[in-house]
Amino acid sequence: MDKLPRWATQLMERHPGAEIPTREHPIPDWLGQEAARRPLWYTIREASEVRTEHPFLLHDEIHKQPRQWTDIVEHYAERVDRLADDLHAKGIDRIIFTGCGSAFFTDIHGAFVFERLAGLRTDAVESYELVHYFPPADPARTLVVGHSGTGGSIETVQAMQAADERGFATLAITNTEDTPVTRASQQSLTYVTSQGTGPCTSVISTRVLLQTMLAVALGRRRGVDDDLLDPVAEALPEAAAAGRDFLEQQEGTIRDLALRYADATSWMLVGSGPHYYSAREGVLKIEEQAILVAKAYRTGDFHHDALSVLAPERPVVAIEAEGAANERVVDALRAAREAHAPTIAVTWSGGSTARELAAHADVSIPVGPASELVSVVPMTVVFQLLGYHLGVARGFNPDTLRTDHEPNARAWLTAFPLGTH
Repeated sequence: MDKLPRWATQLMERHPGAEIPTREHPIPDWLGQEAARRPLWYTIREASEVRTEHPFLLHDEIHKQPRQWTDIVEHYAERVDRLADDLHAKGIDRIIFTGCGSAFFTDIHGAFVFERLAGLRTDAVESYELVHYFPPADPARTLVVGHSGTGGSIETVQAMQAADERGFATLAITNTEDTPVTRASQQSLTYVTSQGTGPCTSVISTRVLLQTMLAVALGRRRGVDDDLLDPVAEALPEAAAAGRDFLEQQEGTIRDLALRYADATSWMLVGSGPHYYSAREGVLKIEEQAILVAKAYRTGDFHHDALSVLAPERPVVAIEAEGAANERVVDALRAAREAHAPTIAVTWSGGSTARELAAHADVSIPVGPASELVSVVPMTVVFQLLGYHLGVARGFNPDTLRTDHEPNARAWLTAFPLGTH
């Protein structure tokens, strides 16, 4: 019982002597009654209230993120520098990132930025896969990084335990103090967000920002060219202003877009380079909040995989890429238009590549700052807000991940027996 997260412990304490959930019988009658009384996700997040109309609690969570980014940039640099010193002293030259769901998409981002900014070999391996298919690596020079917002994902706990048993250095990056994931790891980097409800929002954007800062710091210690690192470091403080400006200036555009395409049958997001992470995380937010199937594509994959399913009821969103990489992103919107699919451009640079992409879109949504690697941070808010307003327009409660619908609540408890998420 002391290993359960607090929300699960509190549920059990309200039912002394009740049947303990197991993998074979994950939903005893008392637990089914609790889930029917209060949507499960409000309980998991320990939400202060239950809302039934806009603005839902998740809307508040989305809007508070720029303040958190400012706090991290202003107060976490010293902590990040100490960690970079330690990793450099250990001679780490490879990192395996692991996590599940949004945390795995954050792994994809980490693998991308650490290769480029710190000159390391990297891998992103989903936690369950890492436990059962651990890649060959030198434990003396390899770090395993476990991402988890709640710090309670059972697969990630097991992955970090497996890494430790094999002699690897381990680091947890989380948003909750004293959790199973941090206890299974030798070191941790934690920024507490206290997210009140809904699918992961602030826990994702804050960890993306932290690991970008860590990649820059480690790159400096490994002698990576300042011409590569300086522009990223200088743009990091701009992320919060870009997020605030987007929320103040573009939320109406997002709301109108959601109303216009509320009856869409699915969404397709196209992202290149670091914004493949944005596309993966973006489709999850659409699925979780709008209860609507979506799919993410790398640029080349879109042209090889998606052309036959383009249709007027399937919007295509393309995210600007840097330099010549943008040419094929533009082609994605050109092809989508020929198939009469609605087209949306999300841009960050404000320059020629942004204008070129926007010229082929029915709707263009700008978000800064003008740095590809740093624009990933406020880009998370674009799709969080899109998923949120789509959910509202479609009559769903974005706070709950559909745990206000009994069959889906039971599906959650079957996949994650009490205390395993």
